[in-house]
Amino acid sequence: MQSYLKSIVTMLTAVTVAIALTTGTASAKPKYAKAENVGCDYCHFKPGGERNFRGLYYGANDHSFAKFDEIAEAKLANAAANTKGEAAKANNPVYPNVVLPKALNFMMKDIDGKNVSLGRYYGDVSLVVNVASFCGNTPQYTALQKAYDKYKGKGFNVLGFPANEFGKQEPGSEKEIKEFCTSKYNVTFPMFSKIVVKGEGINPLYKFLTDKETDPKFAGDIDWNFAKFLINRKGEVIARFPAKTKPDAPEVVAAIEKALEAAKQ
Repeated sequence: MQSYLKSIVTMLTAVTVAIALTTGTASAKPKYAKAENVGCDYCHFKPGGERNFRGLYYGANDHSFAKFDEIAEAKLANAAANTKGEAAKANNPVYPNVVLPKALNFMMKDIDGKNVSLGRYYGDVSLVVNVASFCGNTPQYTALQKAYDKYKGKGFNVLGFPANEFGKQEPGSEKEIKEFCTSKYNVTFPMFSKIVVKGEGINPLYKFLTDKETDPKFAGDIDWNFAKFLINRKGEVIARFPAKTKPDAPEVVAAIEKALEAAKQ
């Protein structure tokens, strides 16, 4: 009798699993899915089936989502972000083995403390600026925002990185910096958490941008708040402008427009 009941239970379990696989649902979630508070279709077209771009990323990164950026990875996979199952299929045949340009191969924290891969800006033109709230150059926020508004539809970004190395002119918290930028200058371009851009503890991004070995053409210490680096669609640093050079200066505008003329990668 016990053997008979055991066989019935086994059969019912198999039927339940088959139904789950057919309908795209699953009663049990893997540990990583539980950690993300998502179902199995987050990583698979169907539970246990072919992996979508998230599943491919997970498998290629030591089974970890620690450095996962939904927007960046969807872009690299040529898939739609914030979709599930079949809609999240990777349409880039080399994904997840995509090699990002060195200037964009950094994981940063945005102004709200969330992970942001600079890979999400691959294919765009980006102006990287170290900013501060209490500087003589702070009014440059106005011109930076105008440039962003004018060109963002063509794939242009301003990436603001608050830093306190120069005259201690960015002493506030991220919350205070965000409030200042949005209330006084109506900033809507991407802002990041405060980092070190010069000297001891320099952030890896700025180490790359200012070191002669990694950026020989535009290397050198940051001169002051609002220094600017221009990165093209290929992820190459193509120009650098001193802190006092305003974002609407003719040479800056010309460089941005020329970079935007290049076809998207």
